[in-house]
This record gives sequence, structure tokens and C-alpha cells, in this order.
Amino acid sequence: MTLPSFMKHVRALETSGLIRTRKLGRVRTCALNRERLAVLDDWLAEQRTLWESRTDRLERSVTDPKVN
Repeated sequence: MTLPSFMKHVRALETSGLIRTRKLGRVRTCALNRERLAVLDDWLAEQRTLWESRTDRLERSVTDPKVN
């Protein structure tokens, strides 16, 4: 991966608040923002529950002849 591509990803993570960066000389240090990651994890859990429910209904409709 090229440095400009890598930095683009770092900036996207920083802009979203998922990481914080600090630069000292030529060294850039990144730190995770645990609070923002917890918010993201909660949202992903909600989405996972929603999609599992949908795929379960789809499976039932495909496999159970009574549903159709």
C-alpha cells in the first residue's frame, strides 16, 4: 500500500472519530477512541440482529412449504 493511500485511510478514521493521531517529527502515533468504537459496536450489533432476523425469515420461507 502506498503512503498516500494509507494516509487517506488514516484521515478517514480520524475524521470519523475512531482514532486520534499525533505526529512527533517523522513518527505518527495513532490511538483508538474506545468510546467511539463502542458506539460503532452497538450499531453493528443492532444491524446484525436485524439482518439475522431477515435471513431467518427468508430461510423459513424457502424451506417451509406451509409459509408459501
